[in-house]
Amino acid sequence: MTHDAPHNATGMRALLRNLDSRSRDVVARTLGVLGCRSLQVSDQAAGDTPLDRSDMIDLLVVDTDGDVEAACALVRDMRRGVEAENAFAVTILMTSLAQTEHLARLLDCGADAILEKPVDPVKVAERITGLIRKRRCFVVTESYVGPDRRTRGVRPGTPAAARLPVPNPLRETTLSGMSREELRGLIRLTWEALDRKRTGHAAA
Repeated sequence: MTHDAPHNATGMRALLRNLDSRSRDVVARTLGVLGCRSLQVSDQAAGDTPLDRSDMIDLLVVDTDGDVEAACALVRDMRRGVEAENAFAVTILMTSLAQTEHLARLLDCGADAILEKPVDPVKVAERITGLIRKRRCFVVTESYVGPDRRTRGVRPGTPAAARLPVPNPLRETTLSGMSREELRGLIRLTWEALDRKRTGHAAA
């Protein structure tokens, strides 16, 4: 595998949820090469506790093939701070379906990126290192909290959505060398700013 990823990612915490065995092995090995030393694996069914608040994660990778509705609900709830300590965890959804409508539906829940299966180690590494280096600002509306995916300006007559720079836990725990407590403080301050924007949008 050839890439220029950072090798000091010992602070990164990742959670792999409902991945099939092959995908889990590929992603786990790739994260190991990147230096991740805290990796959780969960095969919880829909209806179980969404995320463990006792251990803040920086990267969430979820396979959507088993239950796409549950996977999307998990991400939407996380972005709204429901049963998740870090609403800004970098999130990658995996899918075997490549139809444009399906991919758009997955992104609409607030994910950062999508990986199509079967996964390739090089593509996994490229996607994660790309997210380490650059993350989109979030858009905050009444119905959506997540990365801003607009490539053009707002259409005439459409109210401008509030945009908010958010923490990038992958970068902060790898390239920036931020401590866990510093990251928690940054997440808390950003969440307070997001909540103010969301409250203001709802009141408008």
